[in-house]
Amino acid sequence: MKEVLAESSFFSDLRDGRAGVEAVREVFGQYYLWRNQFHRWFGVCVVKSPSFGTRFDTSFVLSELTEHIDEEISGDHHGMAVTFLAALGVERPGDIEALPVTVAYSESFLLRYLDPDRSGEEALSALAGREIVAPARNRITIDALAGHYGVKAGLEFFGLHEELEVEHFASLWNAVVSGYSADEGELVEAARREIREHVAFWDDVYAEVSRERVDA
Repeated sequence: MKEVLAESSFFSDLRDGRAGVEAVREVFGQYYLWRNQFHRWFGVCVVKSPSFGTRFDTSFVLSELTEHIDEEISGDHHGMAVTFLAALGVERPGDIEALPVTVAYSESFLLRYLDPDRSGEEALSALAGREIVAPARNRITIDALAGHYGVKAGLEFFGLHEELEVEHFASLWNAVVSGYSADEGELVEAARREIREHVAFWDDVYAEVSRERVDA
């Protein structure tokens, strides 16, 4: 995971303060649009969850998924994201238009794991992989924005998830592997693939907004 982030063009430039502030605003604006739809990925895992009465701990998994969504709502995580964007200089997030790469990434989890040939365990493993990449990503974000871009407010959004995502990963992963009887390597690969996909999303957005600025 750390290797994937270390090889990322966006997070490398962000970490070192090389990314232009306008590009940074645009990248985080696209992240905001994706994150507004993130709850749908949890919905996929609910749809693909095994029936009650099997060896899989369905009750525990569903409680973990619903707990995460409840935290999103009760903790006003969307409001925190808007506050962060304002501190970054994005005053009207409702005016942000999604890039094609953002639309594609938002739909990618649904297209991949609603496939009848994909198991619910794979979907949960992939979601767990997406969760575990967040702490290291958020630490880079907090340090870089505060150190290089003068952003002091709104970073609580990333600090909060720096802790929560570790808990979410551990609980989801333990639930998956404890009830899975097939090749555990498939689950590990699903998690690793989602880590790569997530970091690639940031890099693809960064490449697109950088290209648009050169062409302008």
